[in-house]
Amino acid sequence: MFLTVVLSTSHTEAQTRQGKAELVRSSLEPSVARLVSSVTDAVKDAGGDLERSNAHFVVAFSTGHYKADPLGAQAARELATQFVQKVTVPGDRVTARAWELQPWAYRDPANLTLQVGADRLADHTRISALWPTTPSVGSVGGHDTERVAVELTQEFDQDAGTVLVLITNTAASVGASGVKLMSANAPEYLNTLERWTRVEGTQDGATLNIPYVITRPRGDVQGQLQAVVFAPKTFTAAPLTGGHRSELLAATTQKAPGGGTPNLAPVLIGLLLLGGGFAAWKLLGGTGGGGGGRGTLRVGDQAFSLKDLPKSGAFCVLAGPGYVHEGDTPVVPVQGLPAERVAELTRVGRDLRVRGVHEDVRLSSVAGRVVVGDTATVSLRPEEPDIPLEFSGEVRGPGGVPREITRTVNVAFMQGEG
Repeated sequence: MFLTVVLSTSHTEAQTRQGKAELVRSSLEPSVARLVSSVTDAVKDAGGDLERSNAHFVVAFSTGHYKADPLGAQAARELATQFVQKVTVPGDRVTARAWELQPWAYRDPANLTLQVGADRLADHTRISALWPTTPSVGSVGGHDTERVAVELTQEFDQDAGTVLVLITNTAASVGASGVKLMSANAPEYLNTLERWTRVEGTQDGATLNIPYVITRPRGDVQGQLQAVVFAPKTFTAAPLTGGHRSELLAATTQKAPGGGTPNLAPVLIGLLLLGGGFAAWKLLGGTGGGGGGRGTLRVGDQAFSLKDLPKSGAFCVLAGPGYVHEGDTPVVPVQGLPAERVAELTRVGRDLRVRGVHEDVRLSSVAGRVVVGDTATVSLRPEEPDIPLEFSGEVRGPGGVPREITRTVNVAFMQGEG
């Protein structure tokens, strides 16, 4: 059992919060244990032994429902976090991926794999910051389970120590009207099943049903996720060092005798309660604005080094494709927005300031919080690396006919780069 710092309320305490629905994180614990068991059995059936070997856990999230179901999205991330805490030991690797009708890159894939080392608590914290927090840009919802299985197994075919865990609101593929999904009889998918095993469990194609509880002022409701596990037909990985997996997991809960390592949990809880502010302050270069600090901001598909950001003024502009560039400020094109300046992004100290500048398309929310007025400021925090910017309004279509639009642009904060 790992030393796990989880800032959450008890079931009873959460119920007393007026007007606020919350995920009961402990409600996922039984499913986490069953998921670990399913993965362990899948590796055993493939000729491996998780007790004696390292593994590469690839956790992929379907994000098409994230906007409509933010608590379900939180439950998916919490499930993955608890799974990683429960199963991983030094030498294991964890990779994060996102998918809808196909896999999509919310950050540079090269930065979405981490290896667990001796400081497991710190590594688990870093791993939990890998999970996607928004749907894809221009998402139409839905997901194609068979297609993502084909593409992700191809990506990791050369690593026979990989286990793929798909986390979704439903294992069945779901597409918008007119969208062609990959059939379970498609040759590409059948070829995948010759090299990988889809672990069976439920009648609708999931390995496991994952129930969770949402507490609300008027009473609790139950939600459900599903997990689909894929394992290679033959599992081969490097042997563990320092003992068996169960021994390494158990060792993390043993307190050192007198004079040993102090219990750091209260300190860590205090740091988390402070929101990691001091860490972010140091990372971003203290109180000085503009240059300095280490890290990268990825706005849409473009990356900006923190140390190279201007000391004043916008460092980038958001606009629709076809916008005529003015001045030296970089433009990030966003499909679906009008070909005009829609928003400006500025760094102010350790904060990101977003200002809407369009008459018909307004900045409606930042990081899930409704924006009042045209400007919002959000802190750049290492533990909250993804900042979704949502724009909504009216644009003129062909023939001048107005239509309502909503577009999301993701800003990803990646520490230690640039």
